[in-house]
Amino acid sequence: MKVQERRDLEVLLVLLKEMPLPVKVFIEHKLDDMLSPSSGLEYVRDFRIFFNWITPKLWPHVESTCDLTLEKFNDINQEHVQHFVQHLTSSRNLQYSSMLRKFNSLRSLFGFLHQEFDNSGFPVLRRNVFATFTMERPKNHVEIARQIQNKILHVNEIPSFVKFIQEGVTEQNNVQAQWFHNLNRDRDVSIITLLLESGIIVSDIVNLDMGDIDLKDGYLIVTRQHAKVQMSHRIMFGENAKHYLHEYLKIRTKNYAPQESEQAFFLAKPNGETHGKRISKRTIQAMVKKYAVKFGASELTVRQLTHSFGVQYAGTNNVRNMKQQLAQRNIESLEKYLILSSLID
Repeated sequence: MKVQERRDLEVLLVLLKEMPLPVKVFIEHKLDDMLSPSSGLEYVRDFRIFFNWITPKLWPHVESTCDLTLEKFNDINQEHVQHFVQHLTSSRNLQYSSMLRKFNSLRSLFGFLHQEFDNSGFPVLRRNVFATFTMERPKNHVEIARQIQNKILHVNEIPSFVKFIQEGVTEQNNVQAQWFHNLNRDRDVSIITLLLESGIIVSDIVNLDMGDIDLKDGYLIVTRQHAKVQMSHRIMFGENAKHYLHEYLKIRTKNYAPQESEQAFFLAKPNGETHGKRISKRTIQAMVKKYAVKFGASELTVRQLTHSFGVQYAGTNNVRNMKQQLAQRNIESLEKYLILSSLID
């Protein structure tokens, strides 16, 4: 089990304590069926959004979500499903793909509960209210591409963003914040440049060990789970990333003082800690958001950095190369990059 998966499992077990018993049974079933802890955590986060929204509406006297019984789930009807989708659309401002994932998570949960649980031969959950409900998909892939068009960094903006992190960030009247920025600047630049020149995702960054990166030949090894099978992928990165990774390694031991047994490539040392430890997903996400806001690109996230690479790479490579570089198994996940690349051109 990869480091990020172990961390996600710890968070998953904590969040499960807040969930109704049927949800706990569903997740345990999925984990037994080789679902990764990271995917299980995404499931539970989706469920938490739904139950936090519907509990005060249907069961205002229920003190906690974990007190909900399976019988109460029969109170949920298709009108509630429709209103929940409207809630996701209006109040959370989610892209279609994010809404669809949440919807499919709930469809899987209710389908499992309807089929697996019975009482004297009859399902306790009388129906899967998500089974026949369909979400309207954007009319074409061009619309999906346009959703990210104004959120990514375009090729002419990337050098300015990297230079801003190196030279332009100042923490006015905040000595401690400026000290932390100076401490982490080389690490942060190397992470952001690696995201922009490889197309890897945040969990790949977290999971990287010292032996996973070949700076001489400019590639790294990441492990992804596809259809319950873990597969390793060799992913190339550019010369700028190679340069900044070299610079980071020069200060890794000095700035973070890792223990000899620490194999994590990227480290973080919280205030008051003696030794640096493997950086977390949350730290990377917060770091990128901090720089994005100061740079004036508030919608930029770790995911958008990956999208930025995908769009550039699509402009000069074929689909086969893209599938290999981005460690993707099907063309559908790459279509947005191909389309957006053509739109920009």
